[in-house]
Amino acid sequence: MTDKEMNPGVRPETSGTAAVDERPGFVHMVLLGLQHTLVMYAGVVVVPIVVGTSIGLTEAELASLVSIDLVLAGIGTVLQAVGLWKFGIRMPLVVGAASSGIVPMVLVGQSQGMATVYGSLLVAGVVWMLVAPYFSMLLKLFPAVVTGTVIALIGLTLIPVGIRLIAGSDPSASDYGRLGHIALAASVMALMVIFRRLFKGMLGQLSILSALVIGAIVGWSTGIGSLTDVGSGPIVGMMSPFYFGALQFHLPSILLFLVIVFVLMVEGAGQGLAVGQVVGKPVGPDEIARLLRVDGLVTALSGVFNGFVYTTFGQNIGLIALTGVRSRFPVAVGGVILFVLGLVQPVGRVAAAIPEPVIGAAALVTFGALTVAGIQILARVDFDRTSNLMIVMLSLGVGLIPAYAPRFYHQLPAFAEMFFKSGVATGTLLAIVLNVVFHVGRRQIPEPAP
Repeated sequence: MTDKEMNPGVRPETSGTAAVDERPGFVHMVLLGLQHTLVMYAGVVVVPIVVGTSIGLTEAELASLVSIDLVLAGIGTVLQAVGLWKFGIRMPLVVGAASSGIVPMVLVGQSQGMATVYGSLLVAGVVWMLVAPYFSMLLKLFPAVVTGTVIALIGLTLIPVGIRLIAGSDPSASDYGRLGHIALAASVMALMVIFRRLFKGMLGQLSILSALVIGAIVGWSTGIGSLTDVGSGPIVGMMSPFYFGALQFHLPSILLFLVIVFVLMVEGAGQGLAVGQVVGKPVGPDEIARLLRVDGLVTALSGVFNGFVYTTFGQNIGLIALTGVRSRFPVAVGGVILFVLGLVQPVGRVAAAIPEPVIGAAALVTFGALTVAGIQILARVDFDRTSNLMIVMLSLGVGLIPAYAPRFYHQLPAFAEMFFKSGVATGTLLAIVLNVVFHVGRRQIPEPAP
């Protein structure tokens, strides 16, 4: 079957570049845009819910975070697909809140307050935009052995967050590990497996979202979570800028976010190259710089509008390959849909009302997938070289210390403790330093196997 027969709304193409710029029929374009939105929706809303719940925000504040997250994700997606001046790769890529940003947001939010979180995001976003044109010079600091280690470390560090959403945050509490909560989370994960096994195509890709919806309905019907506040409040609106107060700028917190930014820049560059291969359009340094500027811009806007760390996602790249529709305009429509959903306040309130065990189940799967992504990158590393083995084992070992012993660094000065309490920051810094020690500026001499 030809592409035209599979996708009657798209006119025949003569080149990959033409396919990217082709405009499907209006109805077909809207349906395709909705499909892109559904594929990424679960990944978008999990981050604000996990962050808001971990920091202890009210349900109303959590709902507002979901709403602004959708708005900013929509703006970023439209910019990547359509492009404006030097912003946007003009390719079918979506933007959303990065799971990697959860760790610094929760850590800084709990210790320094949300005003410091957003001051750090503003600075990190501006640095992101300024560094984008020169990013190629930094790539040697982030080879596969470093990037894979850091991504795996982020996933391993975040998995306990999902566990706490299911079982509770206080092991000494009488209701910790309630069997009903564990059973609900287990059933959600079981549904994800069943849907993924039974359904193909888009239905299979929506297995996480489908399981979330069913799990939420089951939770509400059994008294876990409530929809009573969904109807209260305005229908349309957004959280006011600087909702958490005047921005605060704290150097250790800013450094923590910058570590995550540089890792996300490597990921974003990879997404840009990957989508270029799928749609058949060459991607060079200029295109990567435009992609990274959007991520930085939306993250900087988060500092004002109470958002998150944003990155260009790759979830929809598989959907492009599956449908054969390489046009960027359906993705732009998907961004508009996200923007509209964010303005409709009840959408955020429904997402905020999803029972924590259901979100915890989705978080476990999402963060597990992040860990696997890191392992896949590490699979390309030559571990016959003892230097690579040393980088990974030391960085993971040291990076996981705070996850197992939260008070390990408590006798350090406050400035140092703030940085070292983030296993992601310490693990990333160690991986970069070890890579420089072993590889940068040195001849690659074969090493004996361990």
